[in-house]
Amino acid sequence: MKWMGCLCLLVLCMVLGGCQSDEETALSGKTGLLITLTDEEHHAYSRTAPSELEDPVTEMFQLKVVYSGTDKSAYKGSCKEFILLEEGTYDLTATYGDNPVLALDAPYYAGTLEGQEVIKGQMTSASIPCFVANSLLSVIYNKTSLDKLYESYYVTVSVGSESVDLDADSGKSAYFRAGSSVKLVFHGLLSGTGKEVTYDVPDQEQFSNIPVKTHVKVTLGLDESNITSGVGISIEKLETETVSISETIPVEYLPKPKLESDDFVNNELSFAETEKKSAVIRLKLSSGLQDLKLKFNSADAKFAGLEQGKEYLLSNAEDKSAVETALGITLPEIGATEAALDFTSLVPQLMTDKGTTVASTVEVDVEANNRWASEDASANRVYTLTCNKPEFSVSAYPGNIWTKEFTVSPLSAEDVKAGNYELLGQKMKYQFSTDGETGWTDLGEDLRKADLLPGNTYYIRGVYRGVIYGETVAVKTYEALSIPNSTLDEGYSTTYPKKDNPLYIFNGGWIGTRNTLTCHSDGANAFYVSKSSTLPITENGSTVAHLMTIGWGAGNTCDFGNKSGSVINHVSAGLVCVGDYEASNDTIYAKSASIRPTSLSFTYKAAPYNGDEYFVEIALVNISDGIETLIGHAELTSGETVGSYTTSTIDVEYNDECKYLPITHVRIIFKSGIKEDKDHLEDKFRDASIWDWYSNAYLVGSQFWLDSFSLIYNK
Repeated sequence: MKWMGCLCLLVLCMVLGGCQSDEETALSGKTGLLITLTDEEHHAYSRTAPSELEDPVTEMFQLKVVYSGTDKSAYKGSCKEFILLEEGTYDLTATYGDNPVLALDAPYYAGTLEGQEVIKGQMTSASIPCFVANSLLSVIYNKTSLDKLYESYYVTVSVGSESVDLDADSGKSAYFRAGSSVKLVFHGLLSGTGKEVTYDVPDQEQFSNIPVKTHVKVTLGLDESNITSGVGISIEKLETETVSISETIPVEYLPKPKLESDDFVNNELSFAETEKKSAVIRLKLSSGLQDLKLKFNSADAKFAGLEQGKEYLLSNAEDKSAVETALGITLPEIGATEAALDFTSLVPQLMTDKGTTVASTVEVDVEANNRWASEDASANRVYTLTCNKPEFSVSAYPGNIWTKEFTVSPLSAEDVKAGNYELLGQKMKYQFSTDGETGWTDLGEDLRKADLLPGNTYYIRGVYRGVIYGETVAVKTYEALSIPNSTLDEGYSTTYPKKDNPLYIFNGGWIGTRNTLTCHSDGANAFYVSKSSTLPITENGSTVAHLMTIGWGAGNTCDFGNKSGSVINHVSAGLVCVGDYEASNDTIYAKSASIRPTSLSFTYKAAPYNGDEYFVEIALVNISDGIETLIGHAELTSGETVGSYTTSTIDVEYNDECKYLPITHVRIIFKSGIKEDKDHLEDKFRDASIWDWYSNAYLVGSQFWLDSFSLIYNK
């Protein structure tokens, strides 16, 4: 007999338990009894009529009702949820089974209730406590030990002239009447010779006069130190315990097996090709798994090893191997009390038909406690695995886009809306088109596309398995911007904060200077107080910006043309920039531009003073929500004097960690020097003359002459 423990008690409560409220309403005003069967601990396990159950449980419990203190019968038959009786007092007896002298798996249950009163016009509740009214014996075989000597074996259990055999695999028990004594004989076939041997298991105290509801458990093994006549059998353990109805109920009385799943919704699991999803069907069993039937139908050619519509049996070794090989899964073992069909590893193998949805079905039937799940005709035992087109797109990071080329980024997890990016990436090709409709061509292994036009829109897409196309994505190359008035030949405007004190602003709206800072309207009308630090001059055949580090500020003085003794409140380097210069906080704000130059070229000469250094910088940045992130940068700092005009180039280095951000702004700076203090001004004022009261005098430090500059786009 299989041991069910507390689970069986719960099953009994579920199957037999509970009064039906609708029926009780129908019985209102009638006279009789509402019957409940309980175990001796008063756990209800029967309240509904056994006739509601399937055979062989329909007639499971028999009920006998007699008038109290007599043998006169008032009712005899199946135990029903209710019986109608006359007013009076009754004795009730409930039984199950025949109480045989000896039989396999034949429990006998009994229970009595005496002096139960029935009141006219009422349905009175009557609870009958029941118990196991016979006894049983089970043999547990130590197979690891016994298999060393025997190829097969069993034990014969005898009570008087009756006997039954308990083999090693049936799991059955011998039932007999309470108070009986038993004898045990071991039978075995020796390995190799096939010789049959028998051994009378020695009588034990526990084998005699076995009490009611007692379970004797005998564990047999091999005593290798005492092998006599090729037998060597020993009792390794002998124990007894009191059993309940829940532990001895016939397996057929247990619920039929069911199929459950948390992964399938309405028996369907929908997923994208390559996607990894849990696909587990649990087998809900009340006893060990006896068999399983499985049908697998799919249009996918890779599963051609399984015949469409064929029913494969777990108990058939060839069928089991065919299913496990074709589907790459492991089926449960017969006898397992906890089992599942796990198709999780199968899901990523299933494919669409070139992107068209393909459905594969698994039909399952399960046998346990001599019942099949298919007994319930309404149960849906067909599970559908629906494989849909994967959803993905490819991209080119802004950091991989240039003016004349771009490089597509390999597929990443963020690019996949449905599917597994690692599996998709293994069979992914990348394509390019000029219009997004026609002329699609495969990109090379480096995923680079060159020889493109600046500021033009192109298209890319991914192709999985050569037949499943991802989303078409537009990629625009950066503009090849020429900074307006970068030659400085487009002129400048002049204003006068003070009389004869010009403030110069270069035309075009892109070129800024510090002139609005150093050339102001405060203080005396003298250049040593207020002067443009960047002057437009004509030199080298064109307009040149002459940048000077100068002293300036209201309250400045000129001590007869000498720095010593003069008041100098501010020292600032001359500046030319691409950006919006704000004098109030001496700040250069980057100019909006979607560009990605490879270098900055400029023509200049320089005269640093007293160890000072001129400074050139280009910064390509992203500004989002007021936050500036540096993406590309190049700079030159030098104290070398350059006496004649020369052209230099500095290459922009881009931060790969910022490749996800587009460039939104540019800032370029040319400064005459980086040391802005009194020590880096000449000792003598220039153009100092007492005749004009030094009004044209000014102090100069480092100087820088910018002829022109340009952005270079090599990629």
